[in-house]
Amino acid sequence: MLLKIKQLIIENTGHKREVSHKDLYLNSTSIVSIVDYSGINSFLLTEKSSFSGTNFSLIKVNHGNRTEDVIVFGTAAAIYSEINQDLSGRLLLNG
Repeated sequence: MLLKIKQLIIENTGHKREVSHKDLYLNSTSIVSIVDYSGINSFLLTEKSSFSGTNFSLIKVNHGNRTEDVIVFGTAAAIYSEINQDLSGRLLLNG
């Protein structure tokens, strides 16, 4: 089941860093772990980003032989509950 989440994008353009976001569609079965990620807030304050003060999570995504860390908007509990809602709805439809 694909999960739509908002990913934080940090681009280093040499002497300046640009912070933005984009929608990401992630297969919920490829998620290895989700943890709250408060460490990004100090970076966002330093960069004077409009996203400072927002809750973020770090998702580890399995890509077969490697994993990728993705910074996303929302708490780990909120993302976990979305995954569980999607899976429980899918099981009822297939059940």
